[in-house]
Amino acid sequence: MNPFKTCPKCAFTWTSSDDFLDDPAICLVGFQANFIETDSALYLFNHILEDNRCNTTMAVEVDNFLFLNKETLFEEIKFGSSMCESHCRNVEDLSECPAECKNAIARKIMQDFSHCNG
Repeated sequence: MNPFKTCPKCAFTWTSSDDFLDDPAICLVGFQANFIETDSALYLFNHILEDNRCNTTMAVEVDNFLFLNKETLFEEIKFGSSMCESHCRNVEDLSECPAECKNAIARKIMQDFSHCNG
C-alpha cells in the first residue's frame, strides 16, 4: 500500500490521511485555490519539528480530503462571481466562504484541521 504523504524534506512518511491530520507536527498554513473546475486545489501544511529538523511546507491536494465533506459537493468554481467573497485571492486566508463553490467546500473541510499554535 502506498503511503498517504512523504515529507519532501525529511522523508517522514504518513501512512494515512488520519495519521497526517492527527500529527501535532502538521500545521495548516494555506489554501491554494483552483480556478479551473478540472484542477484540484491545494492545502499547504508546515511540517514543524523541534530544533529546526524539518520546517518545510508541503502541498496536499484537496481531493485527498473530500471524504470528510458531509454536505453537497459543488463542482463549479464561482471565483469572481457576485457570490464570491474573494477569500481565494489570499493563500493565507483560511476562513469559510458561503458561496456554492468547489473551493468553498474545501474551505469548509479545512475548518476541522489543526492550525498552528503560535
